[in-house]
Amino acid sequence: MKFALSGFDMVSDFYGSPHGIRFSIPGSQWFIVPALMSYFASEGFQTYFETLPEVIVRRRANGAPMTVGNLIIEDKPEIVCLDDELIHNMKIKNRSEAFEDSICVAYMGDRKQPDICHIENMRFAIPNPTTTSLGLAFKNYYEKECSYYGELREGSTICNVPHREIPQKIMNGQVDYGIMWNSEARHWKFKHYFPDIVKRKFSWLLMENAQSPAAELFQRIQSGVIDRYYSKYGYIIANK
Repeated sequence: MKFALSGFDMVSDFYGSPHGIRFSIPGSQWFIVPALMSYFASEGFQTYFETLPEVIVRRRANGAPMTVGNLIIEDKPEIVCLDDELIHNMKIKNRSEAFEDSICVAYMGDRKQPDICHIENMRFAIPNPTTTSLGLAFKNYYEKECSYYGELREGSTICNVPHREIPQKIMNGQVDYGIMWNSEARHWKFKHYFPDIVKRKFSWLLMENAQSPAAELFQRIQSGVIDRYYSKYGYIIANK
């Protein structure tokens, strides 16, 4: 039985059956999940995915429950994908380098490509640095190479935007530019620049609570069987 009401069927960051092998991965990878689930199913693995901001992925991996409306999801993920910068003080059984992604400036149409240090009075959307590694990486770069990050709030730049909202803001004309991952800009077929300057590495983690089916699937992930789904969008796959 399917239950959905217009305006209320909003659980778009959760996929599959909670009885399957539980994954928690960054929200920027949402567009890859259907292909991953289909492939895993063809190999006999039932899976459940959460696509969340990286900081929340880390909290989930460390045991924090997830509340969605009146629903509380308490089961911990068994396999996690996370920015290497956020992997510390975590109880894991195994770790495998996954891939690398880079920050870019995405836009549509015929626009100039402004210097990143002179965007304070432009219509830019910048992701939240407190919940996403993307936003934090951009903030760190801006403060190192340009100026005080807080000055961006004084202009027309929109800061602290949930990264999943940025593509829609660009397409709707609410902003002219948006900071996003190179992979997601490719997915949306946005024009983009500023590539390969700020990079982040990600790893797959097999959590301490993982059961045998999750451990078996993790071994397959380590072998590179899903790398093609990521390389399609420009992720730089780690050497196995």
